[in-house]
Amino acid sequence: MFKPQKFLLFALILTFPILTQAIEPLTKPSKAIELGEAYLHPDGMTVHPKTGDIILAAPTIGDKGNAWLLKIDADDNVSPYFELPAHPETGRVTPLGISFGPDGNLYIADSQCLGGNPNHKSRILRVVHQDGKPVRSEVLVEGLVQANGLEIHNGNIYVAETQIDPAIVEMPMTSGVFVFSIREFLTRAYRAPLHVLPYKRDPHFIFNFQTADKDRNGEQKVGANGIGLAKDGTLYVANFGDKKIIEVKLDASGRRVVSFRDVNPGGPNESVDGLKVCPKGYIFFADYVGNAVWVLNPKNGKLVLIAQNAINPDAEAKKAGALDRCSEVCLRDGKLYVANIDLESFKDSPHTVSVIDLKGIDFDELLK
Repeated sequence: MFKPQKFLLFALILTFPILTQAIEPLTKPSKAIELGEAYLHPDGMTVHPKTGDIILAAPTIGDKGNAWLLKIDADDNVSPYFELPAHPETGRVTPLGISFGPDGNLYIADSQCLGGNPNHKSRILRVVHQDGKPVRSEVLVEGLVQANGLEIHNGNIYVAETQIDPAIVEMPMTSGVFVFSIREFLTRAYRAPLHVLPYKRDPHFIFNFQTADKDRNGEQKVGANGIGLAKDGTLYVANFGDKKIIEVKLDASGRRVVSFRDVNPGGPNESVDGLKVCPKGYIFFADYVGNAVWVLNPKNGKLVLIAQNAINPDAEAKKAGALDRCSEVCLRDGKLYVANIDLESFKDSPHTVSVIDLKGIDFDELLK
């Protein structure tokens, strides 16, 4: 049974205020995909490069055990995709950010801190695929504190490290981004995983920033969260607690920061959680605190509220598609899929992914 006093991160997350704002949403979810009683906290999503299926992470939060990756097919039917074994020490596996690499394998941020253990137990996992199908999992990286968003570009794996210290620190808090090359692991299969050093000493840690808005945050100490990549390799990092998105320009190697800036300072959103960058460069993101989804044009800072629901919708509202403390988004075939992680209610079914139809919406006009 989940015991909140043993999981300090949840205690922090549950202190978020309820959003009240007068902005009118652009649309609303058209339906919900129900996941079943066993899949309580859906989060990370990515599109399978060969089949077009959405692969969804269903982490174990609270109860111990293995975790499942699920498949959402073209008709939005849900089925098991691959079972991830629990960490041998903690008894949990908590997949958040997931992304396919150019090698056809699936890379996963296992956030053991969100699963209850902040003591450098978080990992990067790889699910090896053969002929487009998963066959086994392996551990690539150990020693992270709270691995979160994960994306891949030109063979580089970018991972958001939500906090760099296992301790609950005072504001401002430091978080940032690790980058690993897939080439590093070509000779590492079935060997000991790479163990990261403290962030200032590890060359894989390329970017850090501070979540510093103490007046707004109070006890909200959540830093780097969602992470996304534009077609040209520009990196976008969510600063959850300061409700900002940071644009990071990298050099040709993709491993050194050239410049960075905030692209939405002081927006009406209440947080920035999981995000995706569409081919036109617009950033779609989940607002966990506000229970909403937004789209941002990073070129001019224009922000549009796509959909929003009241906090803690009832079962009937969720079955109709209502957002429920959403944490991640995924784009497929003109639709926005939104994972409702709902960390506040551990047995509050149904557990859903909301679907928002974007067809017919002129984002070029709205975001100009």
